[in-house]
Amino acid sequence: MPDQRVSIPLPQALPALASPDGVHKLAMSYLPNLHGASRAIRADLHVLYRLSLPTEIDGTTGHLVIRFRAPDMIEGAEEIDAPDVLHAGDRVTVRVVAEKRREDDDGRTRTRPVLDEEVETWGKALFERHGVTVHDFVSSRRWRVGERGSRSFTIRDLTATVSSVTEDSEVLARGLGRGKAFGYGMPIIL
Repeated sequence: MPDQRVSIPLPQALPALASPDGVHKLAMSYLPNLHGASRAIRADLHVLYRLSLPTEIDGTTGHLVIRFRAPDMIEGAEEIDAPDVLHAGDRVTVRVVAEKRREDDDGRTRTRPVLDEEVETWGKALFERHGVTVHDFVSSRRWRVGERGSRSFTIRDLTATVSSVTEDSEVLARGLGRGKAFGYGMPIIL
């Protein structure tokens, strides 16, 4: 399954970057119209995606780039050469929702950011839940996407070297962590 890329002029894409929902709507506009047959088109079509600004991985000057990983071709996208198997020794990066969730005594879900002192343990465990052990782990500082009171996430970029991968790991095809509908969780081999 090759990766695919769509490049959108930055002025045209900027309004969508105001919220996670805008990002989702922009990315989903490139998927086929299922005319209401799916409430979760990204998951149903097995699509992962990641947005890149000009200074980020895959970024292009003056453009927002959406990198898709999908089993079918996306109309208007260009195919890009990308490995489809993860091996020991590969260096991988992934932008993730870095939050811990728990239920309080009243049954409400409470969320807090993953703190700097716990991010390495948390990040390695996230990879391990998807059949990948890693070393040489590095995390970016955390930042918030979206406004409080509406949909928002605490985000981090995780980068590590793969030590081993289980035979049944589908991390490249399925992604890892939460927020995949909003462009998070798609591992990229560097």
